[in-house]
Parts: sequence; C-alpha cells; structure tokens
Amino acid sequence: MNTDLLVSIGLTQSQAKAYITLVQFGKMTPPLLAAKINETRTNTYKILDRLAELQLVAKDPHEQKATYRVQSPLALEALAREHRNRALAKEKRIKDSLPTLLSYFYTYAEQPGVRFFQGKEEIKEIFNDMLRTRKDMYLLRSPADVSFYDEMFFADFRKKRTKLGIKTHALTPNVATAVHNEDVDRINNFTRTWIPADTYTASVEWNIYGDKVALISYGKEAIGIIIESPQIAESFKQVFRLASMSHVA
Repeated sequence: MNTDLLVSIGLTQSQAKAYITLVQFGKMTPPLLAAKINETRTNTYKILDRLAELQLVAKDPHEQKATYRVQSPLALEALAREHRNRALAKEKRIKDSLPTLLSYFYTYAEQPGVRFFQGKEEIKEIFNDMLRTRKDMYLLRSPADVSFYDEMFFADFRKKRTKLGIKTHALTPNVATAVHNEDVDRINNFTRTWIPADTYTASVEWNIYGDKVALISYGKEAIGIIIESPQIAESFKQVFRLASMSHVA
C-alpha cells in the first residue's frame, strides 16, 4: 500500500500518510501519529476526524487517552461512490447551465459550436438536448424516422416535450405514418403545416430550437449534428417560415 494509490482513490496526501501509518501500528494517539507523519497536532486531529467520517479509523473505547484504531480499507468503496456522485452532480449542473452559458458566449462571439453524433444511441442525445434547452421547436419531419426509432421512443419524447411546455411548429409530409389527429396535436402543443408527401422525401430531419440547429440523418450513415449559433438558427427559422407560408392553403 502506498500514498499514491490512496490519493488516487480520493484521500489527501496527509490523510493517506496517516492511514498507512495506522495500518502499520494498529492504533495510535493523535500526538504520536502527528510526530510520525510530521504534522501539527491540530492538523492531525482534523485528519483523524475526516478518516473517522470515512470509517477508515475509529476511536478505541477501551483506552483512557484518545486513541485511534485503524479500520478495514473496504470503507474506501464508499469514498469512491461519494466521488462518483459528486462528479455526476457536477456533470448535471454543467448540462443544465449550458444553455445560459452558450447564450452569454454567443453575445460576444460569432463562431458557432458544433457537436457530432454517430449511431442510434448517440443521436438520442440530440433529443435530450432539445428537452434541456426548453425552447419552442421548428421541425421539418422526415418520414424515415419511423424505421429508425420505434413509436414508443417518439411517444415518450412527445410526452416529455409537452410536460416541459415546449411548442412545436412542424412541416410534415402528408404520409400515413404522420399523426392526423388535430386533438392529439393540440394536447401536444403541436402546430402542423402539411406538405405533399413527394415534396420532402429525404431521410434528414431539421430541428431548430433556441440558438441551435440539429440535423439528423436517419439514412444508412445514421449521423446527427448540433450547430449552436444564433445567426445560423435564425437563418433556418426564416427558411422554415418561408416554406410554411408557401404551403398554407
């Protein structure tokens, strides 16, 4: 056992030295431990308190003087779990903050951010991003989506999208696989402009939401891209509106 191993797991250098010393001696008083690891008594008490929290040491109830006995390193598993939970919490905070951070960034910078996704599992992250962004969506639907993901996937996405209050404006090829129920569309905050089935047959779907444009290819290559840029998103929105106007009866 060495300090580098324990530090990599999550202990500080001082905590690692203290624990290894206690492993070697079994039990020690704080003053004796302080002398062995070259720490002040005050710092040693703090180190022992933290090791006790981690259940790596425990006070010996049979000793009159404060004496600490070493505990099994199995408790290190709990430390690793604690660090993993902190990392997951930090990752969630970053993901939740990204829309605000990107909006601030694009206020002062013009270069777009681009993210690529490949394969069915990675492309699902694009749909998650739409939900996290929580902005109204402009959709050019590709009929190829039904052979890529099953209806359960899209039903779950629509449910989450509706719960978040996201409105969707869609250009929809008039094919049999499209929803043709106005009541369902109304419940789902979905406004639909129908276009002839043969007008758009490409396997690429457009999604514009907030300052982002997502293109999803449901073809053989199965790739997706998110472009984060206010200028590009606004351009796509204007093209979408022009397309919508040209198909309004």
